Amino acid sequence: MSTNEGINIDVKQVSEELRIRPEIYLKITNSFVNSLSGKLKILSDAMSTDDRDQMRMTLHEIKGTAGNLRLRTLAAVESVMHDAVKAGEPQSRLSQYFEALRRESEKLQQYMSTLGSQN
Repeated sequence: MSTNEGINIDVKQVSEELRIRPEIYLKITNSFVNSLSGKLKILSDAMSTDDRDQMRMTLHEIKGTAGNLRLRTLAAVESVMHDAVKAGEPQSRLSQYFEALRRESEKLQQYMSTLGSQN
């Protein structure tokens, strides 16, 4: 099983949709992917204090950027957790969703590093 299972970004197609050059798309996407660990740390800290407002704000930021960059798998995993936070689900459930989000972020980081090594 590939660690990049489920991740396939058609850089050419997405770049055309966004009307930017592929190298610009990759630069923006890499910048976002590199910022994910910091966002996940903020999210983890908010979870430890049950700060639902901070969780929602951080998740919304991830969702917006992931969606704009057409990172559909990350946006989908984030959306589940975002809905759970808004619904007031218990910490035990949020922890499961957080782990799924963390794993998806790691897969995306690995995928982006393979894309970079192909250029």
